[in-house]
Amino acid sequence: MSPDDSDAVEDAASGRTTISATGVAIHRFERPQDPNAIGPAWQNHLAPIFEVSFRPETDLTIPISMHGYHLGELLIGDVTAPAHILVRTPEMITRQGIDHILLQFYRKGRSEVQTDRRVNPVTDVQCIVFDLAQPVRIVADAVDATNVLIPRALLEDQGCYPAALHGRAIDHDQDPFGRLVHNFLANVVACGELLDPREALSASTAIVQLCASWLRGQADGRPEASQDIRIRIRRFIEAELSNPKLTPALIATELGLSRSTLYRLFAPNGIVAYIRDRRLMAAMRMLVRDDGSRPARIAQVAYAVGFADERTFRRAFKHRFGFVPSVAGPLRLGGEPDRMPGAVLRSWIESL
Repeated sequence: MSPDDSDAVEDAASGRTTISATGVAIHRFERPQDPNAIGPAWQNHLAPIFEVSFRPETDLTIPISMHGYHLGELLIGDVTAPAHILVRTPEMITRQGIDHILLQFYRKGRSEVQTDRRVNPVTDVQCIVFDLAQPVRIVADAVDATNVLIPRALLEDQGCYPAALHGRAIDHDQDPFGRLVHNFLANVVACGELLDPREALSASTAIVQLCASWLRGQADGRPEASQDIRIRIRRFIEAELSNPKLTPALIATELGLSRSTLYRLFAPNGIVAYIRDRRLMAAMRMLVRDDGSRPARIAQVAYAVGFADERTFRRAFKHRFGFVPSVAGPLRLGGEPDRMPGAVLRSWIESL
């Protein structure tokens, strides 16, 4: 055992994770007994996606809950939230490297969604589309909703390019197909604890197809040029992660881009940091997979994602995730403690 592997990992989680009797991972927000701890716990729970602050009228004595299921390809669940302000900043986007689409189907509540392009009021029976690769600010009343988090690549494989829908509110009640999509998602959440892993994966495939088809009918065509360039760059990087010679120079040459364009698109942290982060996220996915195969050796994973040596990989992995690769097995989906706020939800997102 290396010195890194012996480090203790403390539990700073704001939730509880269990495995259903049928084998599906479930994560729930744990409301603290101490009233003064409720606000910080909620902020920690949502930290992997949003920075949270509270409005003057926020009432933290009301029911607050959030539970979700890891269906293999996506995350789905319900939330009952207090009035709050959610922000996703450019710095968060660059630091986290999350390339997913969040759909939030309101049942009750109102909010105002602010993006670089628009300010949209949202009412109940509407769905908000969040592209987590773009900044956003949401000023929300108390809300009851169903959430689904889908990797962008899965939607694009279905011919759906949702970037242009970022921040838009779409009526899911008056639109018959939207109502079908919402009802299906709600039923999956209601039956989540009864699904076995095979059924969960089948449900996630159906969800992707339904959501992609519905969003295609709402979208304004393909993404704008700057967003399309980012998508091309991200796809190239994902395809070349195992290449230790993956550099900004290689990307610029292969995609016909100038160095200045490449660095501008990945400001402020830069393209090198983004590549390193994607390598580490790919390693996380390899380490947490539970497909019945033998656990991957750390060295094999390191080389598979383009690291030149295992020692460098271990240090980078621990710096990025807060725990060492040897504990990043299937138990991560089962709630292995972590020092970081929202640790389990964060590891779930990074496993997609």
